[in-house]
Amino acid sequence: MLVLLVLGFAGGVPNVLVTTVTQAWTSSAGWSVTAIGALTFCTLPYALKFLWAPIVDGTSLPLFGRLGRRRGWLVVSQSLAMLALVALSLWGPVPTDPASGITWTPGEYAAATLHNRIFFALLCAAAFFSATQDIVADAFRTESLEPTELGAGASTFVSGYRIAFVVLGAGVLLVAEAITWRFATLGAALAMGLGVAATLSAREPALASGTRPTLTESLVQPVARFYSAWGGRVLLLAAFVLLFKMPDQLATNITTPLLMKGLAYSAESIGWVRQAFGFAMTIVGAAAGGWMVARLGIIRCLWIFGLAHSLSIAGFLALAIVYGATVHATPAVAPPVWALMPAIALENIVIGMVTSGFVAFLMSICDRRYTATQYALLTALMAAGNAVAGGMSGAVAEALDYPGFLVVAMLAGIPGLVLIPFVKPPAAAL
Repeated sequence: MLVLLVLGFAGGVPNVLVTTVTQAWTSSAGWSVTAIGALTFCTLPYALKFLWAPIVDGTSLPLFGRLGRRRGWLVVSQSLAMLALVALSLWGPVPTDPASGITWTPGEYAAATLHNRIFFALLCAAAFFSATQDIVADAFRTESLEPTELGAGASTFVSGYRIAFVVLGAGVLLVAEAITWRFATLGAALAMGLGVAATLSAREPALASGTRPTLTESLVQPVARFYSAWGGRVLLLAAFVLLFKMPDQLATNITTPLLMKGLAYSAESIGWVRQAFGFAMTIVGAAAGGWMVARLGIIRCLWIFGLAHSLSIAGFLALAIVYGATVHATPAVAPPVWALMPAIALENIVIGMVTSGFVAFLMSICDRRYTATQYALLTALMAAGNAVAGGMSGAVAEALDYPGFLVVAMLAGIPGLVLIPFVKPPAAAL
């Protein structure tokens, strides 16, 4: 479990640097909003990682044979991610936005543009190696745990991931002005060394069949195994993975506008309550979720967590109704901060529980011979659901206003609950 905690942390390090930290750094460097928005394209490897997951499943790295298939890929992906992040931190962005007030000669502007294109390329490389690390870490976690340990392992890994987001995401921003962005991000990048140390100290998980699948088998068998195990229910399984987390995926994109524009909370108040208090509640929820999965079983917990998932939005609905939040105006005075804390507590405790239970479920249905590819396929479906929900959320909120939108988000949990009876894993899937 300690190894999984550190591996989760190592997975969160590049993710938070590529997303939250880089957005803040480029904002500080004077990039335009359009250019900062374009950085989102660098995160595509996280959604497309299933495309090269079969290579991870079907090949070993010759120079790292003593470490084994999973640990060899982990060390390489972690090391390359760390090198890309170190290069990214030392290179850094430079301003090119005309609105920044800087006057360039044509040659200086061309050099600055080239500099930022290299920064963008380094960012894409870091995201690619980070996504590859996620592929291997998901497979390593699934293959290392016994069925009774899936809940605890999922909650431990998720907790490590979130620790990286809070400690490094907030930490870099707090010290960047004092020690410069380059040194702040460099220190965070070097934290990847903890992941390498954890990998080297871990045990290589045993192969279920005793032999490694070939690359050809890894390309074909993951989908074929899903179909042979689930038969006609494979489409219901795909729908379940796509829809189960829909309430959270819808609400997450609107929660911040609701709090800042609809209720007039300051960014500082939201940051402290959501990051500090909310983070602590997420850890509590993840631990509780892991404990419940071990004692009640995954399917029973899916019922409990799915229902709680929808009801957790009620805290924000109550805030919106009581204080009259609307998309059409921002009140002059925000509600008291204490009124926000119950909603944040409920949201984060349930998210921790749901994540632990859902990750445990995904691990339980993967064939251990093709874990990397199957898990990557499942999480790609989940990412697709998040993308669809995110794209719809703004338009729905505009049409229905905040209270109506939150009711829709709560009701969006019903399809996932209806599908639970159809996704009990068959013996052939285990």
